[in-house]
Amino acid sequence: MASNGSSSYHHGNLRQELMDLAEKHLVDTGVHDLSLRALAREIGVSQTAPYRHFKDKNALLAALATEGFRRFFDVCRPSEMEERSDQSILLFGLAYARFAREHTAMFHLMFGPTLQPRNQYPELFAAGREAIYKVRARVEKGLQRGELRPLDDIASIAHTIWAAVHGVTTLMLDHADTYGYHRDIDLQAEKSMRMMIAGLCVDPSGIATLPETATHYPPVPA
Repeated sequence: MASNGSSSYHHGNLRQELMDLAEKHLVDTGVHDLSLRALAREIGVSQTAPYRHFKDKNALLAALATEGFRRFFDVCRPSEMEERSDQSILLFGLAYARFAREHTAMFHLMFGPTLQPRNQYPELFAAGREAIYKVRARVEKGLQRGELRPLDDIASIAHTIWAAVHGVTTLMLDHADTYGYHRDIDLQAEKSMRMMIAGLCVDPSGIATLPETATHYPPVPA
């Protein structure tokens, strides 16, 4: 096994092997017991080999979280194809919640406190900025086309949308016993987002024209 691991490393695959194995441990056991040396032993390379790619465990986790954002953007892409900005924002919220449900450990790594402050990890910081800029672009388009009400400046509206979507998603993940207890929790999350976004719309009837669930979304990447 050691020779195979060393061979993989010399062929330039060790970085990806480390990320793949780290993600498996992230899902199975969390981040606290994760270490580069333990991953190296499991792969079958020297305990110093991982440090050629990551200076420490958090650097590895930051790379993993950045990859999580790339997958998240893929899941959100259909929302960017919606012509109406209010519908686009709703589908973004639904994709956000779905990604969190299907990749909960990755979601917590992407948005949780483990990797703080974010500006220590430039690629991860840039990915997070890209995410909020995507929401801002939807808001700007909606204001220009008269689809959203000009309640405040673009940045404030975008951050309010993000806070609301994230709040609904966090309640769904962490407080399912009380949030949505009287109905299917995914349906409750969708209803909450519909009500929130309808409040931003000049004509809320556009939200009602969307189907009850975003069944046209592709599977979330593994």
